[in-house]
Amino acid sequence: MFHAATAPILLLADATAASNVIRSFVTPVMSTLITIASLAVVFFIVNGGIQYMSSAGNPDRHEHAKKVIRNALIGLVLVIGAGTLTAILSHAYSGGGPAVAEKLPQLTTIQQPDTQSGLVEAMINTVIGFLKAVIESAAKPFLDALAFFTKATPLMADNSSVFNLWLTVVGIADALFVLVVALLGFHVMSFATFGLEEIEFKHVLPRAALVFLLINTSIFVVDAVISLSNAMVSAVNAGTSSQSLWDSLTKVVSQPETLGLAGLLVMLAFVVLSIILIVYYVIRLVTLYIGAVLAPIVFMLWLLPGFKDFAEATGKTYLTTVFVLFIHVVIIQLAASLVGGVALATPDHALDPLMSMVIGIATIMALLKTQSVLMQLSFVSLGPKTATMLGGQLGNAISYYSSKSNNRAVPGDSTTSSSRNQPANSNSQPNNSPTTPTRAKSDSSKRPGKTRVAPIEKKGES
Repeated sequence: MFHAATAPILLLADATAASNVIRSFVTPVMSTLITIASLAVVFFIVNGGIQYMSSAGNPDRHEHAKKVIRNALIGLVLVIGAGTLTAILSHAYSGGGPAVAEKLPQLTTIQQPDTQSGLVEAMINTVIGFLKAVIESAAKPFLDALAFFTKATPLMADNSSVFNLWLTVVGIADALFVLVVALLGFHVMSFATFGLEEIEFKHVLPRAALVFLLINTSIFVVDAVISLSNAMVSAVNAGTSSQSLWDSLTKVVSQPETLGLAGLLVMLAFVVLSIILIVYYVIRLVTLYIGAVLAPIVFMLWLLPGFKDFAEATGKTYLTTVFVLFIHVVIIQLAASLVGGVALATPDHALDPLMSMVIGIATIMALLKTQSVLMQLSFVSLGPKTATMLGGQLGNAISYYSSKSNNRAVPGDSTTSSSRNQPANSNSQPNNSPTTPTRAKSDSSKRPGKTRVAPIEKKGES
């Protein structure tokens, strides 16, 4: 049995510390947003006032001007209210007591009687010695690497190579931006003729200005998002003042001599999964670097209607990759409480190496699965949106072809149809109409024999 002090492992929930950490990040951001909102509301009010004064005799422009002014004031109230709410909620929590960790069963290896022959025992001891050497030499460096990767995400601008590559891509994007605007001009002039997606000109210029700004500040926008993720991670770590899970597992794997062959195999599986998790974190970091470098190109493609969905999907993937570390830290803190439960299951509060390794394996598998789960959740929302877009396009196509078929109709068809319906209408008249005797007479005159001889006899008599 492996003995270690486990008092620091138990979770101590401290909401005040977490609130202070996140408030240190949110407070300057809210001050900046309030300043920007104050300047923006002046612009919108002046713009709405100009539209209001120039809308004489045009009720639609008059209502639009009033809507612009009203929305500007409502937006300013919301921003200021958000800052006030942040200040109120930051003092609404107090430190909590120690959380009760979940008690887990204890796993102990069963000592087999010494009945093996000398050769079998020598082989088993050789394998055990080999596994101990591998675990002692590889476990601690890998766990230290995991502790480093789960502490925070490095900022993109701090890497000089990434920043230099970003400057190069910004120059390329700025050169291509003029070409993209020209393509938008062709799109605006030809969407009605070729049935392309409609773009209103009044929306093109503000969107183009926003894209140009994002192209030249994309790496700083990315760093702002990463800083928010790091602040959330620091808040979780500060709110759960406990020993790191990786430190606890390092103590377990540093003394494998108390375990038999089965325990060493479990530790070896844990070490292998730790290597896979380190590879995942390296791939994540490389992905963040690539996304920061190519962000100007992605923002430029967002301006084109055909690549808008691609740019939005890329942005969702990047945001998921950034904020997955926050979910990982939450999982790690919950796993630390389970390791504390392992200690509570023993009378002397000693760690169970086998159960600790099982918790470590389960934690690593959950960390590896988190990215794919978040990606599935982020793209599930695209289903209703895509269905709505397809339904709208189908309705537009049906209305277009129906109106086209109506325009092809010949104007004389209505006259012809009315003339064809006239005999039917005449046949539906009652029998006592004035035309009834005449029609009966004409029908009788068509009969052979009598009808033709009678007029001749009358002439002879006369």
